[in-house]
Amino acid sequence: MAWIAEVHESAADGRLKECYERIIKALGRMIPFYRVFTPSPRLLGAHLDFYGALGGPGVLSKLRREYIATAVSAENGCAHCTQLHGGFLRALGADPALVHGLATDPGAVRLAPADRAIVDYALKLTRAPRAMTRADVEALRGHGCSDAEVFEVAFTTAYFNYTNRVAEGLGVEPEPE
Repeated sequence: MAWIAEVHESAADGRLKECYERIIKALGRMIPFYRVFTPSPRLLGAHLDFYGALGGPGVLSKLRREYIATAVSAENGCAHCTQLHGGFLRALGADPALVHGLATDPGAVRLAPADRAIVDYALKLTRAPRAMTRADVEALRGHGCSDAEVFEVAFTTAYFNYTNRVAEGLGVEPEPE
């Protein structure tokens, strides 16, 4: 239970109910993060549209997006998002030891060189955005990333920093295992 009032999906109506139905259709269940949007169904709808665009077809693979989501969430100490996106990684077939590493020490987990560069970029952007330089982008290019992929790495990193801050700022707890 978060630190603000939430409406359970069984009691939702109007726009909030419509949004909850979208979530349940997409994920097969309601997750705690979305209940904190109770005070603003308008923003929940906008968030779902935004998340749909981020998660839709792009140049960055779903696996790499989930590497970023899990690593950034772990770095931010967001237990809810780390658990959720670690689960998505496992569902994509990622090695459980790799998922555990991303969720506990994302800077040290062994990854393929290009994936390591992507996670390192995401961690640096998360920790010290003002310290980013052209060399950080060039490092991704040096591992074969196109400008479109570099953009999606930065965008995905920023998105998960945003969701982590909403979750942590409102006390969203992980789902029971």
